[in-house]
Amino acid sequence: MPHFTNAPNDKKLLLASPRGFCRGVKGALDAFERALNEYSAPIYVLYELVHNRFVSGEMLRKGAVFVQSPEEVPEGAVLLFGAHGVGEELFRRAEARHLHVIDATCPLVKRLHRAAAELSGEDDLVIFGHRSHHETAGVVAHSNAGRTFVISSAEEIRTLPELRHPLLLTQTTLSYHEAERIAQELKMRFPDLRLPGGVCNASLQRQKAIEETAAKAELVLIIGSTHSSNANRLREAAERMRAKALLIETIAELPEDALLGISRIGLSAGASTPDELISEAVRKLNSLGYRSGPEAV
Repeated sequence: MPHFTNAPNDKKLLLASPRGFCRGVKGALDAFERALNEYSAPIYVLYELVHNRFVSGEMLRKGAVFVQSPEEVPEGAVLLFGAHGVGEELFRRAEARHLHVIDATCPLVKRLHRAAAELSGEDDLVIFGHRSHHETAGVVAHSNAGRTFVISSAEEIRTLPELRHPLLLTQTTLSYHEAERIAQELKMRFPDLRLPGGVCNASLQRQKAIEETAAKAELVLIIGSTHSSNANRLREAAERMRAKALLIETIAELPEDALLGISRIGLSAGASTPDELISEAVRKLNSLGYRSGPEAV
């Protein structure tokens, strides 16, 4: 771990709350642990259970085997579908191989699946999400709409054709500011747009907490994996408050000169980041003289 030069006196560590695991992630990891106890290793996992490299490494150590398709799994074995959800086709492919499927999809993502599946050929579905993200792909796979469109920015709204009975669904881990902007601009163009909900409450709460923290901090640290959507949105939320923000997997990755002249540090973590990485960061920062104060959120 790097040696950091001391920062000024009266150093504060501002802990955003909530931070770290959300209920969907906890539920997925609990499903993995129950599978280990009931069936023993190996437990096959499609893609990643959650988007955190440390969590995936711990799962590998316990007996997880990550695969990219059901066809990689031996017939009759256990296959776990992760928190981001999958389409019905993957369930059918798993069934064809007589796999014992454990579905650890986040309940809030399941709600998106149901909303997409309840549409008919007379409806159009717009999904605000990242096209390459497994959650968005899963919602697309569940859609029974006549047409389904994925947009990743407000600028893409003008590329949409005229829509019939449109409904908007949002990837749960996106920026709530962007989600609100998308909804407003779509509603202006399509007044009959239906809006069953935006980002999930866990993402909303964590983004608002880091905004409050970043407003009081000179530097904000987000503990999380670089391929985690929700962790990246936390970094962006801190930057909107004009704070310098760094997304790091562990406190050991903090650049050696990052704390020079810094007296107030904000700390949060992505919804897929385990408590032990957060605690490790707090201990290290405490050892450098940063103490939690009454300003902590």
